[in-house]
Amino acid sequence: MMLHFTPQKLLALSVALLLFTSPMSAAIATPLDPCLLREESFGFTIDDYAIEHQDWAILNIAVDFRYVDQPTAQRLNYINFVPLAAEIERFLREYPNETDYWEIMNRNLAESIFADHPQMSALKVKLDIAKSSGEEPYSRHSVVSLTRDQGCPLTQ
Repeated sequence: MMLHFTPQKLLALSVALLLFTSPMSAAIATPLDPCLLREESFGFTIDDYAIEHQDWAILNIAVDFRYVDQPTAQRLNYINFVPLAAEIERFLREYPNETDYWEIMNRNLAESIFADHPQMSALKVKLDIAKSSGEEPYSRHSVVSLTRDQGCPLTQ
């Protein structure tokens, strides 16, 4: 038995084969990453924070975090940033090792915040350290980003 295809049928068959074998069809068929469906994030800064750490320095601190996805918006699932900012200032004031590198202090700060706030899926803390009159006359910064296991990272 011999199959006979008209030019229109051949064209339709070719298009169908292209659709099923092209990378775009795989993207269409792939389920969307749940982290892309909804992101709720919040951020704030603490500007011009004077600190005695590795001599005197002025910090600008930027905190951004992503909330754990919740089915409904309820007040208990959100964080009041004013007490969080006070936590950060207390942490910096009471930090025990003045000779730690900024990166170590920032990592300890980020891990402390993250441990205390299960509403956060991801956290980023950036310290901008202004140049000082001390041994390091350079402006510098440290960034620590954390994401919970099975959590969604910040996209910004």
